Amino acid sequence: MPLQRLHLKNFRLFEDKIFTFSDGTNLILGENGSGKTTILESLSILLTGNSFRAKETKECINLKKGFYNITGKGVVDGKNLSIIIENSHLKRLSSKRKLGGSPVKKEDLYFLQIVLAKNLKMIEGEPEIRREFFNDLMFHVKPDTKKIHNKYQKALKQRNRCLKNKLSKSEISLWSREVSAIGLELSLEQYNFFKIFKEYTKNSIKKNISYGSFHYLDQLDLTFVKGWERTKKLEESLLDSLERDIALGYTSKGPHRMDFTFSVKNRKASSNLSRGQLKILILLVFLSNSRLLKELIQTKILLMIDDLGSELDLRNLTSILKIILESEDQIILTGIEGEEMHKSLEKLTNFTQINL
Repeated sequence: MPLQRLHLKNFRLFEDKIFTFSDGTNLILGENGSGKTTILESLSILLTGNSFRAKETKECINLKKGFYNITGKGVVDGKNLSIIIENSHLKRLSSKRKLGGSPVKKEDLYFLQIVLAKNLKMIEGEPEIRREFFNDLMFHVKPDTKKIHNKYQKALKQRNRCLKNKLSKSEISLWSREVSAIGLELSLEQYNFFKIFKEYTKNSIKKNISYGSFHYLDQLDLTFVKGWERTKKLEESLLDSLERDIALGYTSKGPHRMDFTFSVKNRKASSNLSRGQLKILILLVFLSNSRLLKELIQTKILLMIDDLGSELDLRNLTSILKIILESEDQIILTGIEGEEMHKSLEKLTNFTQINL
């Protein structure tokens, strides 16, 4: 099984606390401010080295202390897993990850999916939210695309420098050709992976419509937006937008502006679904990603969902919990202990409850 034990020392409000997890679904219940999201944050640092709340992980040090320690234990493919993260005001974050007694890279352990409040804006929010989500998934499934992406970003940075400093059009043109050449390669990779992502998403949601309350998603569709006009070549689009880009000081067209949209019955999902329905859709997208990752690259998944019950009525909460509990992944959910959550839990089994 994956993660079994988490020991937090001087991490935010937890001065010395141990948590144990099952290999299936784990539900952390507690009032607001009790530390539910803090546990997820510590797991994010443990497995990725990054916090989803703080720019600097030092911000997570308990105010009364000068350091924190996060220790995780588990079993992966029959081998003992040990992870130790230490951070202090005086030293940089240090990490030791061992599998079967040998050092292991964090990328080789898990793919961590975290559903937070910001992810709930994925459908109706800014394109940056969707791009970050899409890139994380694409880079993990197709690592070579990250190399192309980084190469493109370097060329883009140079073109933006020329635009910002209002250098000659001939010099801008040199970098425009570079951006165009690499950009076309990146855009093709984006589109090819989007087709895979779309297929898995639609098939997974179609399968789960049978749970009864998700019939409004039976005509779901996803549309790829490449980041410049569909009728133009990228080189042509960059040329046409040159004067505007000079005025802006940055490149306004290209695969770095790639996006994708959700629609239901040929209408924007963001304006035609309720808040609760949008949340259900996003949760189903994340669950379908787990299947995609396992089938394509046989990776291990840890799915964490913060504040599961918010904006969901009893029927939808119970339905999505049934789907979650069928997953073979290790899942950690948080929620506020209350009447709706208890009603849902009474009908379900096969989960571990952690009370704060």
